[in-house]
Amino acid sequence: FMALRLEDRKPLVEIVNRTPEIPTTCQWGIFLRNHDELTLEMVTNKERDYMYQMYAADARARLNLGIRRRLAPLMENDLDRIKLMNSLLLSMPGSPIIYYGDEIGMGDNIFLGDRNGVRTPMQWTPDRNAGFSRADPQRLYLPPIMDAVYGYEAVNVESQLRDPSSLLNWMKRMLAVRKESQVFGRGKLTFLRPGNRKVLAYLRELGDEAILCVANLGRSAQPVELDLARYRGRAPVELMGRTVFPPIGALPYMLTLPKHGFYWFRLAADVEAPSWHEERLAPEDLPVLILFDGWTSFFRDRVVPWRIGLAEKTRAQLETNALPHYLESQRWYAAKGEKAERATLADYVLWEAGEQWLLALVSVQAGGQNTSYFMPLSLAWEDRDEERMRALAPATVAKVRQQANIGVLGDALADEAFCRALVKALGAGVEVAGAHGKFRFRRTRLFDEIAGGDFANLTVNRPQSLSSNTIVNIGDRLFLKAYRRLRAGVNPELEIGRFLTEVARFPNCVPLAGALEHISTDGVTTTLALLQAYVANQGDGWTYTLDYLERFLEQWRNVAEPPPEDVHGAYLALMRTLALRTAQLHGAFATRTGDPAFDAEPLTDADLDSWKGRVREEARATLELLAQRLGELTLPPRIDARALISQRERLMAQIDACSLGTVRAFKIRHHGDFHLGQVLLTKNDFLITDFEGEPGRTFEERRVKHSPLRDLAGMLRSFNYARWTATRGALRGHEDDERLAPLARNWEDQVRRAFLEAYDKTVRESETAPALDDMHGLLALFELEK
Repeated sequence: FMALRLEDRKPLVEIVNRTPEIPTTCQWGIFLRNHDELTLEMVTNKERDYMYQMYAADARARLNLGIRRRLAPLMENDLDRIKLMNSLLLSMPGSPIIYYGDEIGMGDNIFLGDRNGVRTPMQWTPDRNAGFSRADPQRLYLPPIMDAVYGYEAVNVESQLRDPSSLLNWMKRMLAVRKESQVFGRGKLTFLRPGNRKVLAYLRELGDEAILCVANLGRSAQPVELDLARYRGRAPVELMGRTVFPPIGALPYMLTLPKHGFYWFRLAADVEAPSWHEERLAPEDLPVLILFDGWTSFFRDRVVPWRIGLAEKTRAQLETNALPHYLESQRWYAAKGEKAERATLADYVLWEAGEQWLLALVSVQAGGQNTSYFMPLSLAWEDRDEERMRALAPATVAKVRQQANIGVLGDALADEAFCRALVKALGAGVEVAGAHGKFRFRRTRLFDEIAGGDFANLTVNRPQSLSSNTIVNIGDRLFLKAYRRLRAGVNPELEIGRFLTEVARFPNCVPLAGALEHISTDGVTTTLALLQAYVANQGDGWTYTLDYLERFLEQWRNVAEPPPEDVHGAYLALMRTLALRTAQLHGAFATRTGDPAFDAEPLTDADLDSWKGRVREEARATLELLAQRLGELTLPPRIDARALISQRERLMAQIDACSLGTVRAFKIRHHGDFHLGQVLLTKNDFLITDFEGEPGRTFEERRVKHSPLRDLAGMLRSFNYARWTATRGALRGHEDDERLAPLARNWEDQVRRAFLEAYDKTVRESETAPALDDMHGLLALFELEK
């Protein structure tokens, strides 16, 4: 209480440091307030005088050597301060005790004698006697609070249960978050000492788990820099909203807190940094490469004989030190946790397009396996490339020196000039010979329409790393997607993108402008990058759906009557539009063009038997894996897992029962990994993106023709995932499963029905596929597969 008034953490830190350790077989009982007064027996006379002045100016609030007031009046009914104090209570060592009524912000009556001022009846409802008793009001031992601010008509459990933002519901959520970790109850406490004394920061640690608590004791917003170096690389996850913050680096971690605000962070090693996060500072421990003639320093076949040894040494440093060190730190590095032993330049070319860059395919040895990556490199020198040096700083592979010149070797995708040169080369359709193959820049017929004639003047944004790709936006017109982890063969995204852009002219996909490919000496093609149109959007369908569902569940959580039938009308209209675009996509794939890679083929019984066999095998493998891992599961999931394993024969029988009947159907190319995250919402319409297919399958498997119903199954499963994700989020800190679960289930039923009906109507009218009623067995099979 004193620290809050002084806006200084010193009183709190000092008293905790003087408190004895809790014996291993015991626990502190800790509280902000109990039924006795806020005791001041252990403080100095000066401290007591200060507390009386700040918290009990009215002498009637004083009793013995303490203050007889509840938490809310002590905090002047300031909700931010009440929440801050409870956050400290729930995150400090010990078992927290909440005095009845403080969870709703009850007041007190200091006109009652002794300690009775804080022992008034609990305020359950706005009804007679606050719902505490049905007795005649004058026969109550103590009267309920009846003033305008804290009276039971204004502050009561019933009304706060109906208000999602009430103190009571907030306390429930906080307690639920606290229950998720033993760190709060059993972990050790370590205070951090940031320069800003208005900010209290401490770590709660138990084993490998660490939770960072930060509280602003000040009455205005405060910045703070925290020394979290020993947790470098971990990403703070805010526990109330599960938001992932940028990872901790070598520099002090910067946070800004609103007045009387606080954060609880789990310092997580098992999550990725936010997709929008950009590393802007080059690591300090970068290797230094000594060059003698720019790029030539790496290649023995380009130097005079007496410098061959120097070139070999420089190349070895690049391949055994600089590149492995850089690759291991990237989000798209596949062998997470495995050290890269060597990164060999498998093929390369010194590409001259105004400047010089190294187009390189790198073969990385890690964990006993070789993986190929696309790694274009750029050189920038301090004396003449200051702007490029800054841009390459977060993507620096190594520092370089050449005589008196200092520079950096970096990832060329962070170099604006390289990205512009790549777009220009795609437009020109150039081809460059490498050491062991060739690099081919291919354009589509829509290149000029998409790129325009002034693309050289567009702003190039910093690259973003997303899983195995790197994205660079060029103005609001072009979208450059570089594949970092490479797979040999025709990439389905390029093949399908070209087909939908040039042949089918499907308007609801992202148009393709060109692609960079590598063709090896034995004719194997590998896709390195795609250039597409940039499409302004409102985000993907998954994010939109989760936001919608969470708002809906929160809105109807405490409403007694059921929602109206048309409550989801606007959302269902969107899903009908999505179904229309999905059917039109399948219609585009069914277009006869004479191209054997795309022309539809009759679906046979042999196809169905093959698909059922595959689903059976995947089901068998999944159940076996689940049985092996039973011991790793906690009790409720373990019971569910055993129940599922016991249904093995029933599951197999269900797979076998899926049939095609007498329907004449076709198999076509399809999306292959269709779900809400693969569609972009734009102006109440949808664009379908990312035709790579399922990441776990080979390119050849992804290119195989299949039933379009497999895409439908993917979207139906996505609706189901959204339902459960939103329900779990809404139930965090609440116990109203019986209320929310049916609402979410009803939403899924309506969305599923609307999506299938709209899809069925479209394909019937266009006569591109049989009616869904005749194909339900096949749809059931693909849903089981998902």
